[in-house]
Amino acid sequence: MSELSITLEGLPEKVQLVADTIDTALPGMMAWDLPDDSPRGITVRIEGLEVTPRAITANRSVISSVRIEPERIVAATASKRGVVIAISPLHAIGTGQEGELAVLIADEITLTLSRIRGVSVLSHLRPEGLPGKASADFALEGFLQRQGSQLRISVKLVETFSHLVCWSAQYEYEHDNLFHMQQEVAALVAAGLEPELPSLSAEHLRRTGMSGHGPYLLLLRAISLIHLLDRKSFGEAGRLLSLVIEAEPEFSSAYSWLALWHVFLVGQDWARDPVASITRAGELAELAVMLDPNDARGLTIAGHVRAFLHHRLDEALPLHERALAINPSLALAWHLSGMTHAYKGNLAEARRRIERCRLLAPRDPHCFFAEGAAIIVELLSGQHEAAADIGRGVTQLHPRFSAAYKPYLAALGHLKREGEADSVHRRLLQIEPDFSIPKFYRRMPFEKREHLDHYTSGLTLAGAR
Repeated sequence: MSELSITLEGLPEKVQLVADTIDTALPGMMAWDLPDDSPRGITVRIEGLEVTPRAITANRSVISSVRIEPERIVAATASKRGVVIAISPLHAIGTGQEGELAVLIADEITLTLSRIRGVSVLSHLRPEGLPGKASADFALEGFLQRQGSQLRISVKLVETFSHLVCWSAQYEYEHDNLFHMQQEVAALVAAGLEPELPSLSAEHLRRTGMSGHGPYLLLLRAISLIHLLDRKSFGEAGRLLSLVIEAEPEFSSAYSWLALWHVFLVGQDWARDPVASITRAGELAELAVMLDPNDARGLTIAGHVRAFLHHRLDEALPLHERALAINPSLALAWHLSGMTHAYKGNLAEARRRIERCRLLAPRDPHCFFAEGAAIIVELLSGQHEAAADIGRGVTQLHPRFSAAYKPYLAALGHLKREGEADSVHRRLLQIEPDFSIPKFYRRMPFEKREHLDHYTSGLTLAGAR
């Protein structure tokens, strides 16, 4: 008894159909082999064969008999590119103006959510119901309650298919500035939902039996893999994003996510050719903005590529400001624009923007990214104790994020905490074995020489070389 290994390449839809054909012809004998570093392709093993030249030829004919037209696959799977959310008026509890205020808050939430690319909003603020609600993926519901001068607003995201509550939040305000309050609640709801929608959408597609291999689902899978920062999963994320672009060349979000993937690739020191990755990130970011100049996420990622990878800070700031003008509730834009201000040496403004990011999305599953920026701001401000405290927390919550170890280590160097610094240095080298101060010095885009010198002197004091 032996086995036959066959590598299948191309769009995932093609691969799946071929694999299904093999599985039908040879039931119970097929197994998947996941690739390690290969950017394309998947290998299947057919076990338990009596392998002879004739048998191999016969079984290979199963594959050659399958003919698939790429255009038909793309047309069948390209229709879904995002999530549909139905907004209902909040249920008002109390007397007076609560009913009117509940409608106004729901309307503000509708406007704010509609600024997020990939989110389509159904809104019909009438008591008799929401036409089309059944076609939505999720419904946003909630209530408003008043007690004295206090207002409490509770919202929940409900999957329309299963009626499962997927996300919820609660806010409390003094009943003094209603205009500010409704704007702030809407911003917090949008900012809280935005980073969690990819995983919620992927779960929704699985539960509704729509979890095929279309470009949108591939994008969702890639997003979930990027932030794991595990090298194998990270490589798979890059492969999936490339497949999305191959299948839908005008899907702008795929370009911006792949640009961010290259940012992490360089930042983690995983790029085999850093110069090529930096160039590619710039190309992808520019394409994303050209395809959709009103996508706030694409704009702010393009700004970060300009700042972090290309060291063109003055070109980065207008992109971030444009992103915030389009979607002021996008926490990522506050974070990345804050980083650009830190690189420029505007530490007070950098801190203000990062704090705004923290306020908008305190439950963001990818908050480690913004917290890494907060360490840098505290370090450059001379607040070494605060930098070390934040660094300690970030590296415990996300131990694979190398960017957090560097300012944390520099802060420990300035604090002369040799024991802790030695441990942090070892952990950094496990992620970036080739880390060195000269390489770090060349890559960092700080405009003020004294900031870069302060950073690197802390690394030297901590034992880095």
